[in-house]
Amino acid sequence: MPAVTTQLNDFILPATRPAAGPVGPSLWARVRDAFHAAEQRRTERDIALLIERRGGRITDDVERQIQRQFV
Repeated sequence: MPAVTTQLNDFILPATRPAAGPVGPSLWARVRDAFHAAEQRRTERDIALLIERRGGRITDDVERQIQRQFV
């Protein structure tokens, strides 16, 4: 009678689920990004209002005020 040998590799099961496509950002990452985008829009709107109140021109004084208030 011939000797039978097996290896662990002989019994590997196929994947039970199909390979997933590219994984997107997590829920928390999307929430964080949404808050960041909203804050960015608000800051840009406030800067535009500041420039408009100061005559619509960006001068050294307006740049200093933007630096102090928003950075």
